[in-house]
Amino acid sequence: MSLYDLHNAKLNELEGEGFAYSQKTVYGKAYKGVFFGESEEEIEKLADEEDEATFEGILYDRSREREKSFSVEVTDVISTPSGERADFVATEKP
Repeated sequence: MSLYDLHNAKLNELEGEGFAYSQKTVYGKAYKGVFFGESEEEIEKLADEEDEATFEGILYDRSREREKSFSVEVTDVISTPSGERADFVATEKP
């Protein structure tokens, strides 16, 4: 897997940095991503909620880089020196 650059992004209304990328699976393409934000409380709340969040930012798909907005499910939240990191998977095809 190649390395991707962080870009300005939003997860719901939270401002931060992140990106999404496509990944081949046995079931077809899956879309995953990462988001870094400052508000630990708000990001944890997104992970605990049943509702989907909306990611707005750069999607890397093969050799293309596009600005997209799509629904995601936050799967994990990790504290890092760069802030809170939220891992997510797309719940719809971007």
